[in-house]
Amino acid sequence: MDILEEFWRSIRRRLGGATDREPLEPALASRLFAALGLTVVLLASFGVWAGVVPIAGAVIASGFVVVDTNIKKVQHPTGGVVAAILVKNGDRVNAGDIVLSLDEVQPRANLGVVVSQLTQLTGRKARLEAERDQAASIRFPAGFLESWEDASEIAAGEIRLFNVRQAAKNGQVAQLRERIGQLQQEVQGLTAQREAKDKELALMTEELQRLEHMRKKDLVPVTRILSSQRDLTRLRGEWGSLVAQIARAQGQISEIELQIISLDQTMQTDATKELRDIEARIAELQERRIAAADQLRRIHVRAPQSGVVHDLTVHTVGGVINPGEAIMMIVPSRESLSVEVRIAPADIDQVSVGQQATLRFPALNQRTTPEFKGVVTYVGADLTKEAQTNTVYFAARVQVQSREGQDFRIVPGMPAEAYIATDARTTLSYLMKPLTDQLAKAFRER
Repeated sequence: MDILEEFWRSIRRRLGGATDREPLEPALASRLFAALGLTVVLLASFGVWAGVVPIAGAVIASGFVVVDTNIKKVQHPTGGVVAAILVKNGDRVNAGDIVLSLDEVQPRANLGVVVSQLTQLTGRKARLEAERDQAASIRFPAGFLESWEDASEIAAGEIRLFNVRQAAKNGQVAQLRERIGQLQQEVQGLTAQREAKDKELALMTEELQRLEHMRKKDLVPVTRILSSQRDLTRLRGEWGSLVAQIARAQGQISEIELQIISLDQTMQTDATKELRDIEARIAELQERRIAAADQLRRIHVRAPQSGVVHDLTVHTVGGVINPGEAIMMIVPSRESLSVEVRIAPADIDQVSVGQQATLRFPALNQRTTPEFKGVVTYVGADLTKEAQTNTVYFAARVQVQSREGQDFRIVPGMPAEAYIATDARTTLSYLMKPLTDQLAKAFRER
């Protein structure tokens, strides 16, 4: 009671009341004592609650709704003239739907030129292979006659050329073989003359031997022997001339036979050389045909994914689209939603993949809209700096897992707030953290 009385006297002195010796009423003293006791109990209870009872923590981050698969840009690799525009902004499309068509005249003409050249070279290649292999006829590849509308005409032309070239070669060979036959007959005649000369030489030699024997007996004059010797020498010269003519004719026959062989070899060599050039051109044309066919196939621009047409930039039939130009955007409509938020660098140590989060959308009616549940699916590995404001932050994504009710329309681009759950802490730890941080720095030497 002494403490209460002293407290009461001090209040009365400050208020200009009675003297210090004026006694304190018992009823008032009891009420003051009860109030002071209640205050002490409340403070003690708050201290116990602040130090023991944990409260949930959260990192608050703001951001916007995005889709898990990003917005797809519709482009054309080569561009062209617009033939038909089949969609408008806001239309829903499915993956693979035709959204725009280009004029097919030029792509189809390019493909026709390439296929025509390729067909001509393929037919020529078949003819050259037949000439190289000395085949009796041309064997065209399977399906060649059906590959192009002019394939039959090209094949007929190559067959005619093959027959003409074969006939020309065969004519040259026939002439050469006829010449060989003439030379062989000449050789036969010369051989017969040589055989006759052989017999005549034998007779002349025998006669000269008899005359020399008779000359030893002085039965014939010397002039007779000299005349026989001259005749024998003449016969030997004629025999040698016949042998030379036979050899020359046989040499001509060998040369002509080599010419016949050379005709075949020359045709084979020329065909092989031309084949190498044609095969290289065919390989190039095949690549060009693939590119031209792909360009023709791409005259129909298709939606890369299901979604809603957005930001259509082409509005004129007959207009020109440049290569790689953005034609439109396709915003996914059936994909799961996420919220892309910015985490302050000071809070990044409290955020990790897999943490639960609560999502709220300020654009919706907060009195009737429930909170959405989500989970952190991505946390940036490094700081991101915004060029305009120089603000630094860590990018993170919170995927919307479930929601109460399905009547709320959440669309990409809608602002959102994420409350990312952290470890529970007591109120006392929140109140003491600034003090402990300052104390940790206070006794550091600078």
